[in-house]
Amino acid sequence: MQVLLIEDDVRLGEQLKPEIEREGHLVEWAKGHDSGLKSFEALKPDVVLLDLMLPDGSGYDLLDKIRRETETPVIVISARNLGADKVRALDLGADDYLTKPFWTNELTARMRAVTRRSTVTRNSDREHNVGRVRLDLIARQAHVDGETKQLTPTEFAILEFFVKRPNQALRRERIIDSVFRNPDSATEALQTHISRLRKKLGPDGNRIQTVWGIGYRFDPSEDFAG
Repeated sequence: MQVLLIEDDVRLGEQLKPEIEREGHLVEWAKGHDSGLKSFEALKPDVVLLDLMLPDGSGYDLLDKIRRETETPVIVISARNLGADKVRALDLGADDYLTKPFWTNELTARMRAVTRRSTVTRNSDREHNVGRVRLDLIARQAHVDGETKQLTPTEFAILEFFVKRPNQALRRERIIDSVFRNPDSATEALQTHISRLRKKLGPDGNRIQTVWGIGYRFDPSEDFAG
């Protein structure tokens, strides 16, 4: 796996780079916003580990630029531990958020989780069509009225989970266990991802219905009014 680490803390970078490489991954380490963006465009990494506080620019801005170009999984690693920071990062398209300090084995476990969600599904069905939404399970893309929507790997995984379980009242815990693979801020993250997913799907986003006290239900009916 090609990993891009964007982190200006030299001590942390010197610790993380060899530890991740011992797991069998290739690590490119950039120490700032501009060098991080340049490395991202040149490498096309499998996963990005992104600090939010960079010396020459905002990690939020860099996250936004990355997400506008690609669906590459991004894990934010930051000392910022406020809920507002996590929500903002998730709103911009981060797939996970890990607060410093953390254990390297937890980070690599989360790397495996987000990249697993972004890989090609082994499901034999290639497509699901619901209303104006077409879900391509091989290309991992969602299309609305023929227009490709830029979903993050996590957003796509949530939508796929719903589409495969139509008209079921799905508990939040079940969705979290199937999609996020870790409990840290998962309830908050789920709400944020679903809110963003609804917006990206337009009127069909209203097919994702809140079931109060339980979780969510996906309405696949052909006469759906939106």
